[in-house]
Amino acid sequence: MLAWLSRRVVKDAWYVVGTWAVLAVVLLTVCLGGLGGAGLFGRLETGDSSVPRAQSARGEQVLRTLSGDSQTVSLLVTGIDISDTGTQQEVASALTGAHADLRALVGEQNVLDPFVVPGMLSEPAAQALASADLDGFLMIVTVNPNGSKVAPAGDRAYAAEVASLVSKVESRLKEIPDELRAVSPAATGVVSDDALVSRAVDDRVEKDLVRGGLICLPLVLLVMTLVLDGPLAAVAPLLGGLAQVAGSLGALYALDLVNGLSPFVVATASALGLALSLGYGLIVTRRYREELAREGEEDSAAPGPRRRRRTGRRDPLVADCMTTALTTAGRTALFSGLTVAASLAGLTLMGADVLWSVGVAGTLAALVAVAAALTLVPALLVLMGRRLQRPSLLRRAMGRSPFPRPEIASGRTGGPAWIARQVRRMPWVAAVAGIALLIVLASPLHDLRMLTSTTELLPAHSDQRTYLQLLQDDYPAAAEADATLIIYGTGERVTSYINDQVAYVDGVVQVKPTIAGKYTVAYLDLEGGASSVTAERAVAGIQALDPPADTWITGQAASQYDFRQAIVHGLPKVVGVLLLASFALLFLMTGSVLVPFKALLINVVSLAGSLGVLVWVFQGGHLRGLLGFTPIGGVEAYVMVTAVGVGFGLAMDYEVFILARIKEYWDGGDDNDTAVERGLQRSGRIVTSAALIMVIVFLGFVSGDLLIVKEVGLALAIMVALDATVVRLLLVPATMSLLGRWNWWAPGFLRDARERFLE
Repeated sequence: MLAWLSRRVVKDAWYVVGTWAVLAVVLLTVCLGGLGGAGLFGRLETGDSSVPRAQSARGEQVLRTLSGDSQTVSLLVTGIDISDTGTQQEVASALTGAHADLRALVGEQNVLDPFVVPGMLSEPAAQALASADLDGFLMIVTVNPNGSKVAPAGDRAYAAEVASLVSKVESRLKEIPDELRAVSPAATGVVSDDALVSRAVDDRVEKDLVRGGLICLPLVLLVMTLVLDGPLAAVAPLLGGLAQVAGSLGALYALDLVNGLSPFVVATASALGLALSLGYGLIVTRRYREELAREGEEDSAAPGPRRRRRTGRRDPLVADCMTTALTTAGRTALFSGLTVAASLAGLTLMGADVLWSVGVAGTLAALVAVAAALTLVPALLVLMGRRLQRPSLLRRAMGRSPFPRPEIASGRTGGPAWIARQVRRMPWVAAVAGIALLIVLASPLHDLRMLTSTTELLPAHSDQRTYLQLLQDDYPAAAEADATLIIYGTGERVTSYINDQVAYVDGVVQVKPTIAGKYTVAYLDLEGGASSVTAERAVAGIQALDPPADTWITGQAASQYDFRQAIVHGLPKVVGVLLLASFALLFLMTGSVLVPFKALLINVVSLAGSLGVLVWVFQGGHLRGLLGFTPIGGVEAYVMVTAVGVGFGLAMDYEVFILARIKEYWDGGDDNDTAVERGLQRSGRIVTSAALIMVIVFLGFVSGDLLIVKEVGLALAIMVALDATVVRLLLVPATMSLLGRWNWWAPGFLRDARERFLE
């Protein structure tokens, strides 16, 4: 298949490049809203870590039904002293025009603040809307054109009407702080609603992605220029990476139309796809240049007159070199991409919406990366032709030959081969030292605390984060309850259940019940706060009770508890899929049973070490100044699970890179130790370079402001770095030396089945 693809790419190189260029322009235009519709980043929904069919998710649906289809817009005013009645009267007078305008938009009863209540702050109802220190107040506007009716979910006309009213209310509320400066020059205000919070996250994700790209791409270009000995060769993988970004954003836009995506999903898939594309493009370009160099040496050494060369796509040398590059390095990229895709696809079995989205989006990004590396990058290289054979300005300035030295070409000398020989002298020491280091790095996992945060995910300097933090600190009566218990029923039995059972569950501090039609809704204050361990235990205790009717419990603690239960129940299926898919792909590539098994065990230990460092940094609060974050007492649960899926795929990705070269030499007749030395030497530089590029890409996204983007970026960077150093330089040569010829053993029936399948 790859030989056929090579012939098509050589023949239709201009067509391939033109098609990718048109697709990239069209997809970027659509995704950025250039056609007048909402772009991808304007459509994203605030991250939802709910688990379908779990108590917390079903409870949220019931609450939304009870609250109707109204939307609330709030203004939090600060910097104004309302402790004396004189100032209160001045504020009430200053708000007269705003009250009239807002009532005209939403109705008389839907505008609430301390100054519309008769008696103002002398009344408890007004005091609940004033800050604890009386240095600010809260104005709440309810947008509900339907009144007590509930519009159908698909009523687009009503949704558009509500959105228009919400926008007008937002605009009017933003004018109020300026109108209050006649009373207090220090008066400021923040307007907030669900749409503004979601928009703040979406805008931050878009800016973080752009910032990450601007930071990493120049560094990537520098690394590729050094690795490929010139900027011309670096152009192909770099353009392949940019095309992949456009292609993956287009795929994510289509996926968002089917199933709404969160900013976390888009950030993760974008970073992963760009890193994979650059890595795959690098190995294809490097192998193509090696083939050009080898052919150039043979042509120079051949006796007799040189044949007249054809140029461009008709050059048989270009065609032959590209065929070899695609059937070797291209095959490696294909197997690697399928391994990553299989690992990510396993996340769809976890049962959580956000993990399903990460799995599908990451799989699409990986497949687009493979497509770009196997079509666009080769087409660009074909169009460059023999120009890549010439010594670059860098080589000429250094006085170096454009071709590798024969001893280097043999793969028996150089840093990686030397390391392999040293490890082979004491393989047990190297294996034990490498595993011990990874176990030490994994030790912080013992204290892992997984969270499903809400407001904590917003950047500290975000006005929406400021609003939510002030609301929590200064307006206890208006702040959300730690948890909400919904019971389908009313009456004495329900009241007794709440007073005699729920109120006495460990961790429940206070219960405030209310009646909503046929339902009883109880707002719970839990010990330690909504995200604490004691709050989760309280939720588990309430779920274990025997209620008199159907019950649901919601809130952050309930979401965390349900998410962790989903992980526990879904993990065996995911692990089974990951192991089976990875084992099958590595067996098809190597023909060995022991090599895939060994690789899986090593990668599990490597992943644990990487996750331990992540916990040490973000849960422990280390490097907070360098990375610019505020610790929240744990690590996001879906970041941890995503890091496991993506990290496992990336670990297998590098396993494929190295084993492909080692297998080439083994099949060529070398003994096991020689094949390992030559394979590590010939793949060592390119694997290290590809790993460095991926680390640069992931660290580029750590520079963003969103905590979840920082966490996933650092996790993947650590995983790649550990895998390219400790695993590939120590554990791979040590274990392959210990196994010897057994590395390549497989039962006869499996070998026969593999040969038939590959044929």
